[in-house]
Amino acid sequence: MDTTAKVSQASKKRLEAVRTEFARRTGRRVTQREVLEHLIRGASRDVSTAAAEFDGRNRSMGPREFRRFLRRRKPSGVTDLSSDIDGYLYGGRG
Repeated sequence: MDTTAKVSQASKKRLEAVRTEFARRTGRRVTQREVLEHLIRGASRDVSTAAAEFDGRNRSMGPREFRRFLRRRKPSGVTDLSSDIDGYLYGGRG
């Protein structure tokens, strides 16, 4: 059963880049259909991971997001020992 799926131009370009890399590595012609079937088989083997990646909540912060996070930190008022942490963890007082 052949079905057509509409994708964005950006996705089409990425699919073509993946197809080209598969062809280069295998040394044979590879169709977009083969690439899509391969990707679907891979996602089917580990559905929970594929779903987590699809959802997008399980991603790390980018550098810009991380800098914004660090700027928003507020002091808690609790004195910590971060300057002397090695001495407390590994013994001795530096």
